[in-house]
Amino acid sequence: MDLSTVLREVRLRRVVLERAALQIVCACLYYDLADCIDSTCDQELVDIINRNYDCETCGLKKEY
Repeated sequence: MDLSTVLREVRLRRVVLERAALQIVCACLYYDLADCIDSTCDQELVDIINRNYDCETCGLKKEY
């Protein structure tokens, strides 16, 4: 696999993570995430998708 193909796949994966996280995050945190989505690391996005966070505003709890 050449470098351009690898980079394209990485960018595509990132776009998928960002979209999924924005769809699943609670309403309280949506705009905060949208504002800083570029600086949010992949693992944080995965944690959001897996609902591995607590929201102090609405009381949403981690799903175990």
